[in-house]
Amino acid sequence: MLHKKISGEWTACLLLMVITIIGAQMAAPGMAWLWGLGLILAGYALRNASEELGRAAIIAACITFGYRMYSALGDYIKEWLADDMGLAVGLSRLSLIAFILPMAIFSCFQKSKPRYMAVGKWSNPIYFPWIMRGLYKEPIWRFILIFTAVTGAVFAFLIDWGQPGLIALIGYALLFASINAVLEELLWRGYILSRLTEDFGEIQGLVIAGAAFGFYHLHLGFPWIVCLLFSFFGMMMSGVAIRSQGLAPVITMHFVMNMWFVLSGMIL
Repeated sequence: MLHKKISGEWTACLLLMVITIIGAQMAAPGMAWLWGLGLILAGYALRNASEELGRAAIIAACITFGYRMYSALGDYIKEWLADDMGLAVGLSRLSLIAFILPMAIFSCFQKSKPRYMAVGKWSNPIYFPWIMRGLYKEPIWRFILIFTAVTGAVFAFLIDWGQPGLIALIGYALLFASINAVLEELLWRGYILSRLTEDFGEIQGLVIAGAAFGFYHLHLGFPWIVCLLFSFFGMMMSGVAIRSQGLAPVITMHFVMNMWFVLSGMIL
């Protein structure tokens, strides 16, 4: 009976997070704010029946409020720097601070600190083929090197190495990746994954956080199928954060992918 209860709550949380992150991006700002307020009321109402779902509703509210503030601030920065789109896109990622803020405030009222808000250990093992489990293992530092080499080999064919302004593009890529990788990982793995794994366990929390992370990329112009692929990538990065018990390795992974995305023209 307890297993069915936990399974049902996990499924409800997964649906809630995916619906919330999609709705926050696609709904009108006023409707999104009302949804967030409704989630707070739902979290309060659920606190006795299910602490896990109550906290999940509050996390979803934090995501809604944070996204709307992040979107408004990002648009302002892009408008302010409209004459230099590369710089505007890079610096607009600082608006992620506004996205993080509600989750940071919520975490201040929790009894435990976010479990993955640490540097992490590079020597911990990563398992193949499923990150968390498998027959073969490698230390995380070697996994990151392999990941960088493999993705670099793939994107090498997608990047125009002879394009004019390549040096400037590399500069924009470094700016974007440095800001984006750190702030997104603080949000998605440092805060959100930490709280979800506390309530639903590592595997279930990994799936929820990864799925929401993937569909969060809709606002960047990626199609639905690509966002679904990003969800699987988000689950992989969540697994790396869990295995390392921190953020440095997953920030490195995120930085590498962001560099390739900018240089290949997928973002700028």
